[in-house]
Amino acid sequence: LFRKFHEEFGLAEKVVGNSTAKIQNATKSIVEKPKVFDLEEEKQRTESELGNVDSRFRINLERGTTGVFEIEELVDLLRQENAEDVFVCTVPKEIKYVDFMCIVTGRNFRHMTALAELVRRAYKIKRQTGDVLPKIEGEKSKDWMAMDLGNIALHIFSENARQTYDLESLWCIGPEFDSQC
Repeated sequence: LFRKFHEEFGLAEKVVGNSTAKIQNATKSIVEKPKVFDLEEEKQRTESELGNVDSRFRINLERGTTGVFEIEELVDLLRQENAEDVFVCTVPKEIKYVDFMCIVTGRNFRHMTALAELVRRAYKIKRQTGDVLPKIEGEKSKDWMAMDLGNIALHIFSENARQTYDLESLWCIGPEFDSQC
């Protein structure tokens, strides 16, 4: 009976030669993830799991009209997380890239990562089925992280990297007036 109970719950010991190895029973799991078949129930479950975004920050959980985020919502979210030197510019339509470029400075690597992950979590809540979850480019970089949010390109810099690359000048005055292009 003792052996039967432990075999059932993955605690059985199997003698291999002179050594004893524990066998984990992968087929029996005490804690299983719930299976959700209703899309509305799934959305509510996802929002409750990720609900720390909207309870801590004042953001609209509805998808924007031009993209998942409206530029004003993104700027508000970044400012609530104490992003420094927030810069926004419109990108010319003929480039066919994004509508806005948003550049911010993080105090350190940990702050930069927190900014990027917060935006990604909020995006995950706000998005619709067809919206692809953005990847954090350069997530291991201590100088520059970037995210393509569809209608907005977000760049998160360290203070030194922001001064070095000076994207604001490049996008505002253009490459013909930049001596390093």
